Amino acid sequence: MSRKPVLPYDIRQECLWIVRGYDRRVKAYHEARREIIDGAACGFVDTKATKDKPSVRAFLPHSGGDSRPAENKMEQLAAVEDWPETQRMKAVENAKLHIGLDLENEELRQRLIEGIWLNCINRHEYPFRYLNLSGIEKTYFYNQRDEFLFSVASNLGII
Repeated sequence: MSRKPVLPYDIRQECLWIVRGYDRRVKAYHEARREIIDGAACGFVDTKATKDKPSVRAFLPHSGGDSRPAENKMEQLAAVEDWPETQRMKAVENAKLHIGLDLENEELRQRLIEGIWLNCINRHEYPFRYLNLSGIEKTYFYNQRDEFLFSVASNLGII
């Protein structure tokens, strides 16, 4: 019998916090994409605000060449896809897709996914005994949760 991999405590906690920040990351990702897609095609760049300087909008000079706003937007969208926060969001999504694949009942699988999600968000408020997952054993539930967290860590290259 093969032994399941065990995450070190610090990596496990990091993965739990990545899962807990998922909703915030999804919101920021969609807002950034919407700003780029709906934004003007004019040439300006906003600088980031620091402690001693406010944000400044710098207008780029016109060039004699052709303007390529569609290509600029594609480059900006590609940059959003490369954000570390986007990578974390996608790692959680990918790991979530692999929960309970061995279950034949899709409704039970969806309940398992939701239960694991709630348990990762707050294990004290949503322990296994409160989740009403009839048809799923306690050990199976916690093994699936551990595999989910291990998958998040491996998708991010933490382990």
